[in-house]
Amino acid sequence: MVGPRRTALTLTLLAATSHVHASPQDLFGYGPRAAAMAGTGTSFSDDLSAVYANPAGLSRARDRALTVGYAATGFALTRNDAAEVYEPGRAALFGLVLPLPFRGVLRDRLAVGLGFFTPTNVIVRGVILHPETPRFVLLPDRVQSVAVQAALGVDVGWGLRVGAGFMALAALTGSVLVTNDATGRSTSRIDDQLVASYTPVLGAQWERGDWRVGAVFRGRLIARFGVVISAPELGIPVPPLNIAGVAQYDPAQVQVEGAWRRGATTVVLGVTLKQWSAYPGPSVATTATSPAPVDPGFADTVVPRAAIEHRVDFGRGDAATLRAGYFFEPSPAPSAGVGRQYLDNDRHAFTLGLGLGTAYRGSRFSVDAFGQLHVLATREGSAHDGSPMRWGGTAWHLGVTTTVGF
Repeated sequence: MVGPRRTALTLTLLAATSHVHASPQDLFGYGPRAAAMAGTGTSFSDDLSAVYANPAGLSRARDRALTVGYAATGFALTRNDAAEVYEPGRAALFGLVLPLPFRGVLRDRLAVGLGFFTPTNVIVRGVILHPETPRFVLLPDRVQSVAVQAALGVDVGWGLRVGAGFMALAALTGSVLVTNDATGRSTSRIDDQLVASYTPVLGAQWERGDWRVGAVFRGRLIARFGVVISAPELGIPVPPLNIAGVAQYDPAQVQVEGAWRRGATTVVLGVTLKQWSAYPGPSVATTATSPAPVDPGFADTVVPRAAIEHRVDFGRGDAATLRAGYFFEPSPAPSAGVGRQYLDNDRHAFTLGLGLGTAYRGSRFSVDAFGQLHVLATREGSAHDGSPMRWGGTAWHLGVTTTVGF
């Protein structure tokens, strides 16, 4: 690969008006309830988490709700027992749920939701490395993206609810032209554009008695960056350089889930099928004559999830909610070897959460805290030179939100 040893693309908050989405939801779930319950919610979501978990659940909302919060993510990843240094992620969370005030047959049947996950220091980050450089490709950089999503939920009746929405992801395209000015000095002209790609989210829920079931489809979402550098007037033959790759990627996926609710307790079981086999890899050839990057060889995965929630009412509108969950995320990546240095691991994820709520003058106020610990199963392979290599570690995700319902 031609070019520097490391080229990083970082879009700063100067472009914060752009609407983008990325992969924090795919890693952790979206919203305090989903994050505390192992990324579930497809069968029971009825708050801001529904914009990702299942838009159909928005139709259960009866009050307007505004949520703000903060989340942080850290990594303790190792390779050959030595620490790999990655920047932690920090982000603000915003959400809005708004029932639509129709009358007649549409009364209490439609609601819209918006959700935002906004890192404090970047819009989206992509990294290009030499193929022989080992790199954890599916964890650290995936939390460095702004996430935006919107959805509509409809109560059809007879226990059936449906919903639809979209997720959007930023991509960068542009060019750098190096030329000579009138004095013979080299100068450059830069023309870059921040564009967006979109994908749909479609879901349905059905309930009968104590049981709820749900299914959701999320399309593939890919953020590419591509900047072509050309220098036709330098006096030496320099081919156009295509600095390009994939900054963020969410595979197409289907999540199916069932929930049993009795009194103040909800138990959830679900499974997510992810089409990782369509992952194109993080980089492309730099010039027309450069060798194509090695096929990442990713495989489709199946992610089982389980969670439980219990609510304790203290009277007069005061309540506490305890949440816990677990999911197992198998790695889609083959073990690293000569020519393929994409590091990834099977992950055991343990989740916890606590919500405290109260009512005052017709409004409801709540504070929700959540946490996740991801334990990476140690994996072995070989480095680019054929020497043995071992990698693993842990990751954590913590956050707190406050919600006002009115």
